Amino acid sequence: MKNYGIIDIESQGASTSYSSIISIAGILVDPELQELERFELYCRNKPGYVPDPYSLWVNKGFDRMQSSNLSHFEMMKQLHQYIDKWSPCIWTTWNGFGFDFVLLQKEAYKSLLPIYKTNLGGNEHCDFLPVARASKLFFPDCLKTDISEKKNPIFKLDSLGPRNFPDLDTTKFHTAIQDCETLLRVMKKLKQSKANQIYEASKLTTSKISAREKIEKERVFTTCFYFYGKMRSFLTTYICEHGAYQNWPMLFCLEKDPRDLIKLDYNSLKESLQKPGKWIRACPLKHPIILPAEYALKTDIYKSIGMPKLLERANLIHSNKEFSKKVSLALGEIAKEKKKAKEDTPLLVEDSLYAKGFPSPGDVEVMKNFHEVKDWVEKNEILPKIKDERFSYLGKRLIYQNAPKVLSPNEYKEIHSDIAKKILSAEETRWTTIPMAENLIDNIRNEKDISDSKLDYMNKIDVYLQQMRAFYEKAA
Repeated sequence: MKNYGIIDIESQGASTSYSSIISIAGILVDPELQELERFELYCRNKPGYVPDPYSLWVNKGFDRMQSSNLSHFEMMKQLHQYIDKWSPCIWTTWNGFGFDFVLLQKEAYKSLLPIYKTNLGGNEHCDFLPVARASKLFFPDCLKTDISEKKNPIFKLDSLGPRNFPDLDTTKFHTAIQDCETLLRVMKKLKQSKANQIYEASKLTTSKISAREKIEKERVFTTCFYFYGKMRSFLTTYICEHGAYQNWPMLFCLEKDPRDLIKLDYNSLKESLQKPGKWIRACPLKHPIILPAEYALKTDIYKSIGMPKLLERANLIHSNKEFSKKVSLALGEIAKEKKKAKEDTPLLVEDSLYAKGFPSPGDVEVMKNFHEVKDWVEKNEILPKIKDERFSYLGKRLIYQNAPKVLSPNEYKEIHSDIAKKILSAEETRWTTIPMAENLIDNIRNEKDISDSKLDYMNKIDVYLQQMRAFYEKAA
């Protein structure tokens, strides 16, 4: 069994494409969850990135960001040294597939570092948020949670921590290392509770290969999906692969009788797949929750149908290969139609990692050379060898952020002016602009009963933004 590399990221914004990491921490534990090593890294804000005031208030990262003597580039290199040292392991996060893993990949992309290092070379990904939600669903007493206005359990770590571990050091709340420590304690608590069977099952699907084998081997099984603020269980059977996306097994939800669907012609079937009330759901191989059928059978809908009829439906699906092929083809066509509708929207470099694919082997080798040399003049001389425009542009951005004098006057002016135009824009954008940040500060200042500490914090960020505005207005 592999070690767990528990990691957490704090950023200066909420977007995975347009924010940057300001702090990352990790705790390496053995399979029995005993600590082996830890790290905690902080860095300065990347030049040209506008911090989101609300995000900085939540993670209390502004002062550390300002006082750090480590650049973002150096922090990312140190992080990758830890990744190399701890690999192969199971990289474990809280909402990692929604944020941490995605941001980490995009930050590696923008730093010309290996992009998928934490899920290649024997490494695996584990997101413990769905595991905790499933554990709470089937074993309500395994974790204490606050309840939302809609009567659903709240799974934020800063809420779970105090409820379950009152001895936690509250002075470290909202820091990356605190979240790692809280996640580790949640893992230990579930491991030692009645939910241990879900904890153990979660270890079997951290790799794509093992997850696929389990999905295809089991005729019927329970899986869980989270939507509308609530975790829900489904009794399912594997039906086909998605016609457009690799590593997307599709599951048939067995509360639906497949007999009428099998009779549909292709166009009617395709139309049915686009209507509300999904009878088929994607199960991407990103640490899916796969449990025995008995778990879903605890719910009224499956109890009333009964296991014999549910098995009969699953067998009907598996004996109709033509139906499975039609479903896969229809799903592929629907995805391509949606993709085509978006093709008219030009992609910025920050958005093009997944859309435009991997760098070529030749470019990977050049980027490796880029990191091997220490002198920024030499790094700049290497960049023209990169053929992919995305990575050559990002390389120039790295030089702008770390050694701007190395750039030619025209190169510097082009990058500097482009950044100024983007971050001074008064329009609503996908990234945080200075006007957006200033407006957010004003809104926070106007909050009823705002504390003096929060007001002082906003004032400090406001001073930083004014200095940033003055610097970039000269280029506008």
